[in-house]
Amino acid sequence: MNKNYSNETMKLLYERASCRAFQNKEIPENVLNEIINAGLHAATGGNLQPYAIIKIVEDETKKRLVNDCDMQNLVANAPVNLLFCIDWRRIGRWAKACNAPFVATKSYRHFWIALQDTVICAQNICTAADAVGLGSVYIGTVESCFKELKSIFNLPEGVFPVVLVSLGYPIEYPAPANKLGIQAIVHEETYKDLDIDTLKELHDEKYNYKKFPLNQSNLSQIHEVASDIGGKKYADELLNNIETTGYINMAQRYFGLHYKANWSCVGNKDFVDTLLAYGFTWIKGEDFPVKNKE
Repeated sequence: MNKNYSNETMKLLYERASCRAFQNKEIPENVLNEIINAGLHAATGGNLQPYAIIKIVEDETKKRLVNDCDMQNLVANAPVNLLFCIDWRRIGRWAKACNAPFVATKSYRHFWIALQDTVICAQNICTAADAVGLGSVYIGTVESCFKELKSIFNLPEGVFPVVLVSLGYPIEYPAPANKLGIQAIVHEETYKDLDIDTLKELHDEKYNYKKFPLNQSNLSQIHEVASDIGGKKYADELLNNIETTGYINMAQRYFGLHYKANWSCVGNKDFVDTLLAYGFTWIKGEDFPVKNKE
């Protein structure tokens, strides 16, 4: 990007990118500790810091993440991986030792704030990593292997994995991706829908008007996804629309081929069961009974 930034921090934030190829080079312990400490200074509700970070450097553990959790191979090649978890166990033990009432795993409010705090900490670390010449990438597929992660890392009740970050020195720092700007994202005072043509144009600009070919594999996959979601009539109409335009657009590619709509909702019940297995009983939707005063 060729912009006049007001300072180096602005340049860093505008030009950050997800790095997926790392040099075979260790991160010095003092450098790693410095960027982790930057994360630990992030904003956090009530200054409680309800998170834990598991540092992963052993090759065997990295291989388990790839093999057992079906994560990308870059995880095995990254010098360091950090698993960010909500951690109410540590704080619960502290509260018990201090004879304080504690119900965080029974409260959606505590879960909601802890989730925010955990991700804010992770983002601080990613920004700090960029600042010292490292690269980073978020691995979101943590959501597909909660049970495996619980076993691999011996996660007790009250400790719940949120996201994995891979860190290392980039082979070549990638160019930043295009992003939607203020016109698409910021709403003045109240939410207002953009004119649909403007909305489509802004997304087309973001993705450089990219189009995808009409090969049989793509068309068959999209038809299957659309059929599962809206039935055969909807799927036939969608396919006819694609064939009429002569290409697959980015939205169709995202939700018909990549983040498939018929797959995205699979596992909702498993997620509820997983939260319960991790000790987060608020998901049952029961308010904690308040004892009557005597």
